[in-house]
Amino acid sequence: MPDITRPLGAAIDPPYLAMRGLKILIAIVALLTVAWFGSRTSRDSPASALAPAGDDTSLASPQGDPDHSTGDALESAFLALADATDASKVRSDLKSLRTALDELPREEAVELIRGFLGHGDDRSTGLEFEIGRDGSVVGWPSFRTFLLDALYSIDPAAAAAVGREVLATATTADEWALCLRNVARGESPEDAGFLRAKTEELITHPAWQADPSIGYLNAFDVLVEIEATESTPLISRLIQRKDRRDLAHAGFLTLDRLVQRQPVDVLSRLSSDRNLQESRPEMVAQQFARADLRDPAQQALVKEWLLDPARTPTELRAFSGVYPNNNRFVSNNLLTTESALPGDELAAHDRDALRVISGWTDDPAFLPVRDHLLAMVSRLDGFVGTRDGNSPPND
Repeated sequence: MPDITRPLGAAIDPPYLAMRGLKILIAIVALLTVAWFGSRTSRDSPASALAPAGDDTSLASPQGDPDHSTGDALESAFLALADATDASKVRSDLKSLRTALDELPREEAVELIRGFLGHGDDRSTGLEFEIGRDGSVVGWPSFRTFLLDALYSIDPAAAAAVGREVLATATTADEWALCLRNVARGESPEDAGFLRAKTEELITHPAWQADPSIGYLNAFDVLVEIEATESTPLISRLIQRKDRRDLAHAGFLTLDRLVQRQPVDVLSRLSSDRNLQESRPEMVAQQFARADLRDPAQQALVKEWLLDPARTPTELRAFSGVYPNNNRFVSNNLLTTESALPGDELAAHDRDALRVISGWTDDPAFLPVRDHLLAMVSRLDGFVGTRDGNSPPND
């Protein structure tokens, strides 16, 4: 079995090339002496779209052995990246190669990709790591990331197995992000413990953290997908990094989405995280403003937080100024999907929240925060009145 985790930059194994035979050696030599972008005369067949130019036309022939011709196209695509300057052309050629791989029998395509990954070599594509609206990857920063993504579309289980092998060695953050996606999607049931450990390893890798790639930042979504509330301490430390706005923002988005999925667990952790409360008081307050007061457990957490003598006017203003915080950050993510809450659901939540908070205004225990509660009642009255077709009250 090829070692797909060899360090980047290792030389291509001579035994691997020997297995392909003399024809591939001839094709590679020919490719290196002919201009890549002007060497092809036909793009009719996906299998021949990226095939090398040379005297032996059977290498690129769609009538030839599929594994052989597509393998040559794979080699050619890799070599062509050395001189590629047109991003749109690279993207088009990679998509054509993807089509050729998809048309192979699954076992042949998997073997071909695994074999190529066994080289250990990689080259930049000039493209940015990019996720499309449907969650698919539409931009691959390197040839290996392209192959790891293609493998997932061809055989998710094989992609998960390969992903575990890659994750055994520090290759690149972008590769790890895709492998984490492949393991999460390709294994059933998912191994949440493994995914959390490897995602935290990626996030804390010194070199990757010092210069985070787009793939690095997208990998935070794995923690949201598996609802890794145990990672809250790590996320908290990142949010407190006032010297690194990129890491703090990635941590905030992750925490915010975890609160929406597991509010009781995460808010319980935040209530005892004094360092985060002191460092980012308004942010923590806005997380408590996400609580649904219809749930007894969440209501108890909010009540305890509000009545804590340690609460500052800054925190209370931040809480009352946004409650109920039902804003959503909608984006294209590696694993998860986000959507705005339906209007009728928002309206029902506002009416129920108004009822609970109005009751608190009459409770002597809430006297220290009564002014803030009244501000919340006024806001909610306006929301409910508007949604019910009534005019909001005058200020």
